Amino acid sequence: RTHSSVAMADPAPDDAAAQNLDSYMQQHQIQPFVQEMLTELFAALPEDPYEYLTYHLAAKRPVRPPQDQNLIQSGVLWVLLPGSNPMSLEHWRLRRCWLTDQGVICVSNEAAEVGHDDSGSMVISPPESAPQDYSLEKGAIHRELDEDEAARAFAFTIAVKPGPLAHKGDKEKSGRWILQLAASSQEQRSEWFNAFAPFSQGDAQPSMVPPKDLPVVQE
Repeated sequence: RTHSSVAMADPAPDDAAAQNLDSYMQQHQIQPFVQEMLTELFAALPEDPYEYLTYHLAAKRPVRPPQDQNLIQSGVLWVLLPGSNPMSLEHWRLRRCWLTDQGVICVSNEAAEVGHDDSGSMVISPPESAPQDYSLEKGAIHRELDEDEAARAFAFTIAVKPGPLAHKGDKEKSGRWILQLAASSQEQRSEWFNAFAPFSQGDAQPSMVPPKDLPVVQE
């Protein structure tokens, strides 16, 4: 008696290319960035739309992660501004985020400072502020946010040490300080949860008292 077996076919080249493109767009949040840029453009209707788009790209594009750190995870996420309402879409900003092998999640500020010189020409200079570092709380407690907790889809929280973007978690049992973030898809959120996994061992530390003077967060 003979048995026949059917070999699993590899994805077609077109399917693989489409998957790679979709993953690339999700990692860098290209579609929401362009949508936000065009929304602001059509709301402002500037005399020179191309200068306006150049300004938006220069000032608000997510910066590249550092090349001198060992990174476990990197990507563009929506970040809730301090003291903001998570149910308001306007209170979220796209920022490059990365997680180091030391259990520190970093959130970038704006990519550049944009102004004009005496002749009216646009001047683009590097930002003075450095990315903000947040050490994960021991235990790296994280969870998904429901649709009645955040306006952004695929939102989640991660317990961190206090900082300017950290919020006091009202629904967290221990009252931990948390970052409220949002991914572009379930897959991207799962990637971040998997990155938190090595730091999820042990009991969470008690919440810390935040420092009196915190740096200003750029919107």
